[in-house]
Amino acid sequence: MKERKEGRPVMRVGDRILVDKGIAKKVFIVARVDIPHSTEKAFASKSGGDFTIGIKVWKSDYIWNERSRMWVPKN
Repeated sequence: MKERKEGRPVMRVGDRILVDKGIAKKVFIVARVDIPHSTEKAFASKSGGDFTIGIKVWKSDYIWNERSRMWVPKN
């Protein structure tokens, strides 16, 4: 049997992501991981839709938290 890998290496569409916007922390949904001209950014929105208003986040700024089952800021 293969060993289970620690962590989660890549963001996937539908994953939850905790975005720290100053004093407010909000949970967004990863809507797209393929941003044109960038391999380091992902698009997240409140609804998770491809064409809704949301924000672009740097993938390298987040790590997978198995306990909360979402992407959280590295800090």
